[in-house]
Amino acid sequence: MAMPEKNLKLDSKKRITLGKLAPEGVSSYDAEIKENGVIILHPKVEIPAEELWLFKNKTALESVKKGLEESSAGKASELDENFWEDIEDESA
Repeated sequence: MAMPEKNLKLDSKKRITLGKLAPEGVSSYDAEIKENGVIILHPKVEIPAEELWLFKNKTALESVKKGLEESSAGKASELDENFWEDIEDESA
């Protein structure tokens, strides 16, 4: 959904403030500068370093996505009360 254009004024150091224009969760931008001087900002989000493995492991990421889809569709089920014990036994 496109937002209406907004005129952003440069301050004395040639900076602009995005303020409320920046979507929630965006922490930085990549700037693309076109030959005609147009600047396009590409929003970026950061993830915690300990979660990076998930995004590098396509199988695990797809499994998480599938689980989230199933959960939102009401297909979640209760865990067996011994679930965590079974996991601990397998890792020993």
